Amino acid sequence: MSQRPNLSELNQYHLGIWYSAYRFIISFCLLMVFFVTYSQLNDQYQYPKLYLYVLTSYVVISSLQFFILNKIKAAIPKQMVLIFFADVLALSLLTFALDGPNLHLSLLFVITIFAASILLNAQKALIITLVAVIIVIYQLFVGSILDFASLRNIGNSAVLAFLFFVVYGCGQIAVRRFQILENLNFSQSLELNQLQNINRYILEQIDTGYLVLDENCHVVLSNPAACHLLGITASYSAEKFPLYMSQPDLFELLNFEDLRDGEKFQFESQQSLYHIHVHVKKLIVPHQMLTLLILQDAQKLNQHVQQLKLAALGQLSASIAHEIRNPLAAIVQANELQNGSDPAQQQMLSKMIAKQAKRIDGIVQDTLNMVKNRETHAVELSLNRFIPLLIQEDLSDIKKMIQLNIQSSCHIYFDEAQLRQVLINLIRNAIRHNDPDAGYIELNIYPHEKNMRIDVRDFGQGVAVQHRASLFQPFFSTEITGTGLGLYLAHSFCEANQAQLTYVEQQRGACFRLICQRAAV
Repeated sequence: MSQRPNLSELNQYHLGIWYSAYRFIISFCLLMVFFVTYSQLNDQYQYPKLYLYVLTSYVVISSLQFFILNKIKAAIPKQMVLIFFADVLALSLLTFALDGPNLHLSLLFVITIFAASILLNAQKALIITLVAVIIVIYQLFVGSILDFASLRNIGNSAVLAFLFFVVYGCGQIAVRRFQILENLNFSQSLELNQLQNINRYILEQIDTGYLVLDENCHVVLSNPAACHLLGITASYSAEKFPLYMSQPDLFELLNFEDLRDGEKFQFESQQSLYHIHVHVKKLIVPHQMLTLLILQDAQKLNQHVQQLKLAALGQLSASIAHEIRNPLAAIVQANELQNGSDPAQQQMLSKMIAKQAKRIDGIVQDTLNMVKNRETHAVELSLNRFIPLLIQEDLSDIKKMIQLNIQSSCHIYFDEAQLRQVLINLIRNAIRHNDPDAGYIELNIYPHEKNMRIDVRDFGQGVAVQHRASLFQPFFSTEITGTGLGLYLAHSFCEANQAQLTYVEQQRGACFRLICQRAAV
């Protein structure tokens, strides 16, 4: 029972088939050329009968070897060795019949040596090369002994023998390069296969459905979750298929050419038991136009959203209760102390009650501002006019403590009321935390690349490192009288206007930077 050939032998076999076909065509053409040109070029053949017999035998042997190699895929290396030995022997006899090497036969010799270097291992290829060298050089000595030829072609034979070694070396270098490339290609194929298996495993495990469509609205990739949601049989998950055949309801709903990146919609199908939420994403792939449909169970998605809302509401309620508890406790204690107190103490306690009540009112107002769902309407604002007017109208009591540095032609896109609230909060915070000896804070407004920056900087103690991660969280404050909602609201308003509010570390003081979209003038 013959062993199954490995991958290397199969590659050798396919290349050997091509080489066997080549040598049969070459030998047959040489035979035809001999018959056609013999009457005109008979003087160039030293031994024409030998030349004819060798060519005829070469045609028969090459055809037989081609047939055997094509039908029998066993012992491929041995078959290749016999093929090259037949080539070297036939070409050597043809050279002898011509009384020395010529250009055409030398070229065929070189091709044979190079092919042997590629199709055989280094040791066998070297043996073929040495046999060719020995035959080419010593056939002239044999001819001289038998008085068949002279030694006038010994120089050409020596050059041809040297050329055989050069071609053998070049062939071995080429083989090593091919092996390196083959090993690299094999390792990359393994890595790619591993990545594909990992991706396939991930897609099979997640509950979200993924459906990738090409420009013809054919599904090129789908995962089991998508098939389950759409009511598609599992066999479709591993092959390309037209969407209109598997899910006609979704196909009729899709206006494929008008789908926009980020578009969302919901649909129901008779094939599916689910109400499906679809999110469209355009994929940027070279030489392809692909569309990704992210499919989710709308009922589960709504339940998840409600759970998040309830969790946020619970956290907000707990935070409000915690913040109100302290001033409320102070009010209750002050009210109890009023009984039996003298008028001066009662007046002091009344002021304390009023102060704590005002603090509770501030917490309630800030909470209401935080939970308001007012729409954001970004408009083009000229900061050169807006900022001085803001300082004059809303910050008149501290305008002498604000040093404004603004460049000309500063235009941004922002909701006017929300920007006003953000800047008032940041500026009053900076005044409150500023060093009294500094006397002022800085409000620096300047363009940076495609954005506009608004820096509010004070010269106080700055924000401690352990507090920076909590700066924009609700109800976080380092002051006893603070509600901890000012920076959170400012950060939320900036996000609603596609802007960023960040803390910038300074050697002295604190700097809050507002980065917003710059409007073209």
